[in-house]
Amino acid sequence: MLSPECLIDRHVSAIAPACKACVVGARRQPRYNRAMTDAPDAPAAPAETGDADRPMAPARARARSVAAAKPDPAYGRFTPAWFGQAARGIASALPANRTGLRLAGALRPAALAALKDEAADVHAFGLSLRLYPRDNLSEKRAFLTPQCFDPRELAALRAAMGPGKVFMDVGANAGLYALVAAHAGGPASRVIAVEPQGRMRRRIAFNARQNALENIDISGVALADYEGEDVLRYVPGNLGGAALAGSPSPGGEAVRVTTLARLMDEMRVSKAHAIKIDVEGGEAAILRAFFAAASPERWPDLLILERADLAGRDGPDAAQLALARGYTVTETTRMNQILRLDPQPAG
Repeated sequence: MLSPECLIDRHVSAIAPACKACVVGARRQPRYNRAMTDAPDAPAAPAETGDADRPMAPARARARSVAAAKPDPAYGRFTPAWFGQAARGIASALPANRTGLRLAGALRPAALAALKDEAADVHAFGLSLRLYPRDNLSEKRAFLTPQCFDPRELAALRAAMGPGKVFMDVGANAGLYALVAAHAGGPASRVIAVEPQGRMRRRIAFNARQNALENIDISGVALADYEGEDVLRYVPGNLGGAALAGSPSPGGEAVRVTTLARLMDEMRVSKAHAIKIDVEGGEAAILRAFFAAASPERWPDLLILERADLAGRDGPDAAQLALARGYTVTETTRMNQILRLDPQPAG
């Protein structure tokens, strides 16, 4: 989520699918569906695209672990230089208000100048993370001012997680919501990061391994209200702004498109207790198809959606669709709305 007031703004080695989910040493790798690719930046081959007559194998059955084509540099290799650590330390201790953010903005040049090979190995959200602040706005925000990165949304998500709980991060980007949820929920919870962009999936995988988060599944599909294929269009300078092109787009990434309800079936998820959707304008289409296909028992208890009024979009409002089905807005933040499903009366 891109906060205008948090604009202290926001490749890892290539990884390729191996055979089945396996154990590497004593640590199980994060799980992948077939949308992972062998080449670091090659277009993702659409995984079993919209052939409605062909039964889809369950995603868990076809899940694959990922093995590095060459070993990733060990965590710590990209620790920022001392002056960048100092600048980041001061910025991350400032209050999350306008004055604090202005002061943090003055420290940003020093913090970014201290990066090694564009990456930064840092600690944030109780996790050891490798972030790439120069090409992704959300990672830039998390790098410099993690205290300002959607704090109310993450607090609601942490409270919703626990043993047996499932969270789906739709449009996961670098996976910060997914990583926080997996850490908060513990090994008996499950997190599914839905991210069609190959580079972002590799970043999620590295950070999941680094933090021994074995309860994360990573899906490479794009979600919409139809089955088929599309091209993921990139936004220069901000990988987090990628969106489905809807038409041929040079330089994009070919992806399989499916619906939320179908992906849940493939992943053998009877219910996701919490869902965050941030797909650059496609939120309403995803929810509309989901509500039409899924019984109320499968609807999430917690929804986190981008505020349509701030996004400057004239299309349908995803939050309005949820409100019409028994949800209530419990919090409105700078960029998002947090909604909860009202309990149904007994009888």
